[in-house]
Amino acid sequence: MYYTDLDLIRARLVETDLPADVQRSYLQVLGNLNALSILLTPESEDDLDAPEHIQLSRLFAQHQQRRVLLETEYPALAVLSRPKGWRGN
Repeated sequence: MYYTDLDLIRARLVETDLPADVQRSYLQVLGNLNALSILLTPESEDDLDAPEHIQLSRLFAQHQQRRVLLETEYPALAVLSRPKGWRGN
């Protein structure tokens, strides 16, 4: 399951100089990804082939693409979205 701590990201965004509309867009994308992830959790194997699941999967992919575009245009977003205690590049 996909999950991003939106409260943590929101708190980190306050300390940046990123435009407010970019901050709102990014939080909205992350929130949508969290919600879609919950909706995509199948109750059974049969759910994976359901038309609704396929549609939600496409929507999830579109939101992921939007997230990547935002993080590419504003690299600070990728750093801000790392989990608490992240150790790495």
